[in-house]
Amino acid sequence: MRRGLVWGLIIAVIVVIVLAVSVASVGTQLDEARMKAEDLEFEVEDLQADLETVRKDHDAAKTERDALKTQADEQLKTIEQLKAELERTRAPQSASPAS
Repeated sequence: MRRGLVWGLIIAVIVVIVLAVSVASVGTQLDEARMKAEDLEFEVEDLQADLETVRKDHDAAKTERDALKTQADEQLKTIEQLKAELERTRAPQSASPAS
């Protein structure tokens, strides 16, 4: 009877040890998962900050492009006006020698 009790206690201790190791392993896995989740949150925050910077840069570049386009359009208009004025000044000169 004593041997049966001793074997029962030994088996119970082994089961408790196995369960304790299993719980510790699960706890370690949970800790690792939490750390990975925190790392991913930091990465998401960094990516959001980078995205905001890119958006601001894009908006600034778009504003600059629009300003340059307006300037180029004005310069083209001035060139066309100067061409027209040049043609008007040349027209009377070419008409004078023909007279």
